[in-house]
Amino acid sequence: MPLPTDSSVPAFSVDGHRLETSQDVAKFFDVSASRLIYELYRASDSTRYRHFEIPKRTGGMRLISAPRGLVRELQDHLLIRLQQIYQGHPSAHGFIAARSVVTNASPHVGKHWVLNVDLSDFFPSINFGRIRGLFMAPPFRMGPKAAAVMAHICVHGNGLPQGAPTSPVLSNLIAAALDRRLMRLAREQKCQYTRYADDITFSTNQAAFPPALAIFERTAPLVEQVRVGDALERAIMACGFSVNQKKVRLQGRHRHQSVTGLCVNRTVNVERQRIRKIRAMLHAWEKYGLAAAGGEHFAKYSGAPKGGQPEQPGPVFRNVVYGQLAFVKMVRGAGDPVFLKLCAKLIDLDPNPSKFVREMVFGAADFDIFISHASEDKVEIARPIFAACEKLGLKAFLDEEHIGWGQSFTKKINTALGAARTILVVVSSSSVSKEWPLAEINTALGLEVDGQKTVIPVMVGKPDLTHLPLIRGKRWIEWKGDAQAVAKQLHDAVKAKQPETTGQDKAPSPVPAIVRAATASKPVVKPKEVRRSWLSRMLGR
Repeated sequence: MPLPTDSSVPAFSVDGHRLETSQDVAKFFDVSASRLIYELYRASDSTRYRHFEIPKRTGGMRLISAPRGLVRELQDHLLIRLQQIYQGHPSAHGFIAARSVVTNASPHVGKHWVLNVDLSDFFPSINFGRIRGLFMAPPFRMGPKAAAVMAHICVHGNGLPQGAPTSPVLSNLIAAALDRRLMRLAREQKCQYTRYADDITFSTNQAAFPPALAIFERTAPLVEQVRVGDALERAIMACGFSVNQKKVRLQGRHRHQSVTGLCVNRTVNVERQRIRKIRAMLHAWEKYGLAAAGGEHFAKYSGAPKGGQPEQPGPVFRNVVYGQLAFVKMVRGAGDPVFLKLCAKLIDLDPNPSKFVREMVFGAADFDIFISHASEDKVEIARPIFAACEKLGLKAFLDEEHIGWGQSFTKKINTALGAARTILVVVSSSSVSKEWPLAEINTALGLEVDGQKTVIPVMVGKPDLTHLPLIRGKRWIEWKGDAQAVAKQLHDAVKAKQPETTGQDKAPSPVPAIVRAATASKPVVKPKEVRRSWLSRMLGR
């Protein structure tokens, strides 16, 4: 819905009229008035919000109140409408599309002075009255009763709840007046100003930092601390906020300067401490295993006893590592050597690395088909099948086509095997008699047993299947020298059911019924060599 061009026209309306009553609000959200009133005023807190704590970056715990049920539905709907209205102030960088901690820090790079000021209780200080007043003012222009109901939808415990989808954009709407006032003050003092949520930053190249913004105050002999200047404190208080005096920092150019967790002395960069922490996490993963490393991490950093850790600390720890790497990529770029080195280390540890890591390290996007073969079968079988797949629009991986000079053969194979949705294994007398093709086939079959891949064998003649117990009972394609016929069946298998796309590979589509089946049944228990990580088995190739 486009915004009204006339400032007198309310942004939210029902039948062309502004929202006046609770019935109007219910109609706006397309819910019954009785249900709306019950959920907001009579339902228990536990039915409306789920509460839990997460560790703060600077220590301590942060209470998260996540809406649920109808309240969540109403907030999700309202969020879309609020985002249409809020036009991000040039100095605001938090919770705004195409802006981030990087864009927030960039204006302060290479400055003589950098001042950091935190606002106290940013979300909780935006109370019911302020949100109600917001909805009564332009561009919403709601009546007092409707504004009160809308505020009840967004507020919990007389403040904006951290964890609600509407809280970020509402905080920016409330703080718009603060941004305008502080921008004027910054210009008067010849400074740059930015805000990321409750984190305010001023910077300047002047020899002396403006005392209107911050001054050094002697608290004891030989002890000085930074205090917010009177003009800045008055401006903040005039907008309904207050300064967290414990988090006021004035940093000169000859010391470490940081803005929203990023170093800005010479360029926007990741803090060294973060890189060291990621390396330590990868080292713990390698030395102790994923589960043990995760348990130790949450016991150390969450501040919770071991009983309060996640039920499965390993997978959660893995997500934390990937989140840290994604942050490094955002700040330093995809081609940064430090980032690529960390990703390469992760490739060695994770048996199924996420897509963005595979792409960053090896440039390997997900493949439709991975072609596994012995070298003796390359010319007459593997190459023709690869060419036929390409003609049908299938992205196939063939070692000689995708591994360049000087690249790690083992890592390329492992990465492509993890990236492929369907694995074509050429089963011949050569492949079943050589160690590395046999290991590769068993690896593929093991991944299929785990539900991660679909394996389609191409049977060449009558090879000995003694060392391939998992292939008995599978349907296969009999090789008759027609690569196009094989590619067509692969195309049907891949396109029959496209897999869901997530951070990890999902189970691909089943093999078509047109391929031949053997009579023996598939063993339930996997052989020992299949249960081991496919990465460790492939290292010997």
